[in-house]
Order: sequence, then structure tokens, then C-alpha cells
Amino acid sequence: MKKLIACCTLALACAAWAAEPAKAAAPAPAADAKPVDAAVNPMAQWKPRHVTKKDTKGIEALFKTSEDAMKKGDLEAMAALNDYPMWMGTDNAAGVPSYSEMNKEAWMATMKPSMENTPKDMKMSSKIKATTFITDSLAFVEQTSTMQMGKMKDSWASGSLVVLKDGKWMFKQMVEGGWGDVMAASKKVEAPAPAATPKKAEAMAAPAAAPAKTTAAK
Repeated sequence: MKKLIACCTLALACAAWAAEPAKAAAPAPAADAKPVDAAVNPMAQWKPRHVTKKDTKGIEALFKTSEDAMKKGDLEAMAALNDYPMWMGTDNAAGVPSYSEMNKEAWMATMKPSMENTPKDMKMSSKIKATTFITDSLAFVEQTSTMQMGKMKDSWASGSLVVLKDGKWMFKQMVEGGWGDVMAASKKVEAPAPAATPKKAEAMAAPAAAPAKTTAAK
């Protein structure tokens, strides 16, 4: 009886296997198929980098150095902490965002008026927090600042992208709201006229030639 049951079970299994549709074999790759070109598909070569060290002390030292230079009015020392070109982001009173890319000269020209016209009674303090490390050499930093001038007191948030370059943390991007209207007003100041070319300068300096006299034929 046991042998009969075993034979029946085996027969049913074979019948079930035979009833299944045959799986289609995967198509063979074309003979002329080429490997993925990294220029066409960058993902073929990209390897994500992971955070292995959060150098918060190094970033805190960067902001401390910048704050000390600002208190001394040393704009050159502040400029040396940036990785140029710098990306500066802000918005205006209407909330319209804007960005500028600046070299060292443009950055210093933008910051100079604020540095030179800082009220003597102004007091500022700030707290920073490295909110996100993208890699060991890229990080986003959130900064909360407080300012007091006489009875007026205010606080606001700003943010920075900092990069580790040649073993030194530097600013790459600064974002702070409310500067859009100020920047727009400064751009309205007329730029000096370009220097005239030598030929053009001579033509401008030379007196106008007297009209030629005509003699009527007699």
C-alpha cells in the first residue's frame, strides 16, 4: 500500500512539472554590444562617499577665526577664509531669492561698506551648528546670530556650505536673507565711463574743423 501511495505521489509531481509552461530563455547579448560609456552614463563610474569623520571642531575653529577677524575689522583676514569663487545667496523684502558668484575682489567690495560703517555700540553674538556632513570634506552649517544696538535687538538665521581644502576648512557658500534690496540699490550706482581709445580721445580733444569757404565763380 505504501509503495502504491509513493508511486501515485511521484506520478502527480511529474504531471505537475510537465504542466508548467517552459520559461523563456534570456536573450543572448548582441554580438556587437558595447560596454556602458561613462561619458554617456556617469552613474557607471560614480561611487558615493560616506562620512567617516565629523570634524565639528575644525568647522567651529573656522567660524571663530572669522568672527575674531570681523571684530578687528580685518577684511583681508576674512577674505582669506573663502574658497573662490564664492556663492552668495539672499532674498529681498518681497521674498524673491537671488544668487551671486563672486571672486575675491567682488566679495571684498561687497563686504567693505558694512565693515567700515559698523556702529561702535553694536554688539553681536552667534551660535553655529554643523547640521549635515555630506562627506568628510563637505558640510552644511546653520548659524543663529543676535545683534543689539542701543535698545534695538534682533536675531536671525543664516547658513553656509563649508569645504575642507588642503586640510583647511573654508567658506564656499553663504546664505542670509534680506540683502536683496540693498544689493539692488548698490548696483544702481553708475559705473565710471570706460576710458576712451587713443583715436577716440584725439577726436574728442581736437576742435571742430571750420567749414570750408566756397568762392562763387565769376
